Amino acid sequence: MRFTTSRKPSPRTRRIARTLANYLGVTYTTRGKSGLGGDVVWIVVVEDHGNPSGLSRRDGGGEEVLRFSVSFEGEGKRRIDRPVVVGEGDEARDVAEFFGIEYAPGSEAGRQVRVGGQKIELFDGGDLVLRLNTSGRIFRAE
Repeated sequence: MRFTTSRKPSPRTRRIARTLANYLGVTYTTRGKSGLGGDVVWIVVVEDHGNPSGLSRRDGGGEEVLRFSVSFEGEGKRRIDRPVVVGEGDEARDVAEFFGIEYAPGSEAGRQVRVGGQKIELFDGGDLVLRLNTSGRIFRAE
């Protein structure tokens, strides 16, 4: 899995893409004019008027989109251990599948992606790294 941005991203969009990639322990690739090819799953941070507004997951010709607004930005450090998704219901399972990480609703792991109340919060230990406000709805683009 790799993270990237649209072709001419704002500095804030690049920062969110790097933060997410570091948190999830995956590669961030500066896009430039290159396309999204190969057998790699790409997650593209898309923007609206210079503000990050969603994630587009592209693999094997399919696309899923998660729309959000950023309400908190901290600093994520790159670590080897992968986070787990905690939270109840279909939204948490959908987020785990979207990011390709483990869904463990009762986990006490130090790195958690907490899903609930129309928020996705990334925690490293007790520190909030990033909060995304969303409807929690992931859909496949036609």
